[in-house]
Amino acid sequence: MPWQTSVHPDLPIVETCYSGVLSQPELATAISETLSLAHARGLNLFLGDCTALVGGHSVVDLYFLADALAASGLGHTIKEAVLLPGLPDSAENVRFWETACYNRGFKVKIFLDRESAIKWLTE
Repeated sequence: MPWQTSVHPDLPIVETCYSGVLSQPELATAISETLSLAHARGLNLFLGDCTALVGGHSVVDLYFLADALAASGLGHTIKEAVLLPGLPDSAENVRFWETACYNRGFKVKIFLDRESAIKWLTE
């Protein structure tokens, strides 16, 4: 499975690690299960670790995913830090995600390192 979701052991953060090739259906499932875990635990802080992400989905997929998040009403209650992948195409998709979310009023920000991301989430 190209993604794994867990709750940080010491902080109220739901972390999802993405790796390899992540198709649109897999991405949608990962987001759904991440949100379900957060809801079950009463959490609204998210860390998306995309450092090992290779690709597999498109900016169009991300656009419609951001729309679905906006329609759900959850988007304005969450805060997500995203760790940037090393591959240029994957990094561009993550930058698009940040912009698509920002344009919808969501608190999503890209980081190059885990420490900065966690600091921003917990401020």
